[in-house]
Amino acid sequence: MRRFSIPMLRIYGCVFVLLAVAATSSAQRLPEFPVAEQGPGFVVMDLLTTRGVSPDSTRVDVYYRLSNDIFTFIRSTGDKFVAHYELSLLINDRDGFQMLGETYRDSLVADTELESRVTDNSQALLYSTALPPGKYNLVMNILDVETKDEVNFSRRFEVPDYFRNELSISDLQFAGLITPEDSGDASEFGVNVVPNLARAYGEDQTQMYVYYELYTTAPRASKKPLKVKYRIKASSGKEQLKVEEELPRQGGTGIYSRKFETKGFAQGAYSLEIEVRDEAIKKSAKMKGVFYVSWKYLLPLTSAKNYREILEQIKYVGTKEEMKTLENLKKSSSDEQQAALVAFWKKRDPSPETEKNENMLMYYRRIDFANQNFTAGIGSGWKSDQGRIYVIYGAPTEIERRSLESGTQPFQIWHYANLGRSFLFVDYDGYGRYELSRVY
Repeated sequence: MRRFSIPMLRIYGCVFVLLAVAATSSAQRLPEFPVAEQGPGFVVMDLLTTRGVSPDSTRVDVYYRLSNDIFTFIRSTGDKFVAHYELSLLINDRDGFQMLGETYRDSLVADTELESRVTDNSQALLYSTALPPGKYNLVMNILDVETKDEVNFSRRFEVPDYFRNELSISDLQFAGLITPEDSGDASEFGVNVVPNLARAYGEDQTQMYVYYELYTTAPRASKKPLKVKYRIKASSGKEQLKVEEELPRQGGTGIYSRKFETKGFAQGAYSLEIEVRDEAIKKSAKMKGVFYVSWKYLLPLTSAKNYREILEQIKYVGTKEEMKTLENLKKSSSDEQQAALVAFWKKRDPSPETEKNENMLMYYRRIDFANQNFTAGIGSGWKSDQGRIYVIYGAPTEIERRSLESGTQPFQIWHYANLGRSFLFVDYDGYGRYELSRVY
């Protein structure tokens, strides 16, 4: 059995990494953080499945983490900060028939005002149910009780039938840590799993753990080998790692896990393929999952070009004196450059007593978002007018949009209530390249 080292609503089984999504809000706010699968948004979710007790009952676990950015925190008893929310979860089948619908109220608690503003500090939660094999649509609505603002999204997913084949593998669960579970029953193999909802490794964690279950009709007493091949490939198709080994038999349902080191991997998306061959029944099964390696928050300084790009990116927040000092290090060693960059961001760390630098993380996530949303075929999104404003000031409070109409050009007005300023962007050529026209 497995235990999960996260706060839980219900506990069942699990495994099928599906998505990491950013929701859209009724206030038309841009998400503060990237929509990319490898980065957190308003909601980070994994939807996971494993074999249930019968062919018409597959176990489905919905892991999710709600960004603190969604909510308004208020000071409560004991100087803590609390946000109250109402979450509605609806699952429909492909014909629109409602299979499940639940609504409950909960809260998030932060020890300090700073914690309430740190997205990564929000906790992972788990909702579990059972569904027959088929295709479904999940709809989640999150209501901030204080402001009545809503965030909602929907996602399609498929529930497989793990009883159909003689040999099958559950979906893969990417984790931050997997440890043996202490059990008085030596015949029971158990593990504790700390899920990695974003499937992101590299900057904060280089060790990648993967959990999966194997279902076979072969007898446990069989002496014939049960072999597994692990393959990791980059998005280009280049094989990064291949490992073959034999698995111990655990009966009709076996639970397995493995650790991989991503320290030497370049930044990017990767696939992990697991192929199992059971010689007792002469059958093979495969399962694949996607994960991400990122070094974007303190990029490894491997070349002079890399250093120049970093300097370009931080010029929006660096002073003239700081940028001049960093420019003078262009021909210095990578160690000296790295030390200078660490010192640069250390001065901007709102919580220097912790390992994470929240301002640095936020800044690079804004760059990520800009690169994904403001390119319009012109290269790096953070260099565009909209990208520059977003990187410096973050998400606007409100956006006014005007589409192409007779005699007018499309435009957007970004309003920042906290700054008392607005930015007018105009798409002069009609190709989605919005240029800054006016600040007022």
